Amino acid sequence: MLIASKNGDITAADLVSETDKVWLLDIPLEKRQVRISKTDTHQRPFNDMVDALTWAGAEPELIEHFANQKKVKVDEQ
Repeated sequence: MLIASKNGDITAADLVSETDKVWLLDIPLEKRQVRISKTDTHQRPFNDMVDALTWAGAEPELIEHFANQKKVKVDEQ
């Protein structure tokens, strides 16, 4: 998974568990776990980079770049 934040940070993480209210994620590179509320307006996990970038408010060109990469992968299959 990817943890996106409104300040523009995106971090790779593994989903440990999920409840109705929170995601518990493990960030291997930082050797720590984080708990993110599903109502948090500053951080949220995503499975797709395009979704993470869109939510975080990234520049349209960057979002388009990752969308095109995703399309190329689908077209190659």
